[in-house]
Amino acid sequence: MEAVTQLEAMALTFAIEAAVAAALAAAFGRAVLMCATAAVAGSTVTHPMLWAVFHDMQAVYGVMATPVLEAAVIAAETLAYRAIATPRWDEAALFSVLANAASWWGGELIYALT
Repeated sequence: MEAVTQLEAMALTFAIEAAVAAALAAAFGRAVLMCATAAVAGSTVTHPMLWAVFHDMQAVYGVMATPVLEAAVIAAETLAYRAIATPRWDEAALFSVLANAASWWGGELIYALT
């Protein structure tokens, strides 16, 4: 099995993060469509940027590249959740953390299988 392309990875990110956000929406009494939209909107901005800098950052940070970059992505995507899905910063941050954790673990699983 070959590694996924950037486009495939982005599509998987959208699917995983939107599904997680939609599931969280119900638990927090938020609009499912707005939460899924926030996930896709945030990832539309952060995913290409992450993809573009990952290998250079890996050379600088080594094994810490993923945690450092994921922290930046979570912070950036929190803004999208806050702007689109919820009026609460704590919820926006939680949505971002959980959606990105699911996406990251999904990616780890895919790379383990390739």
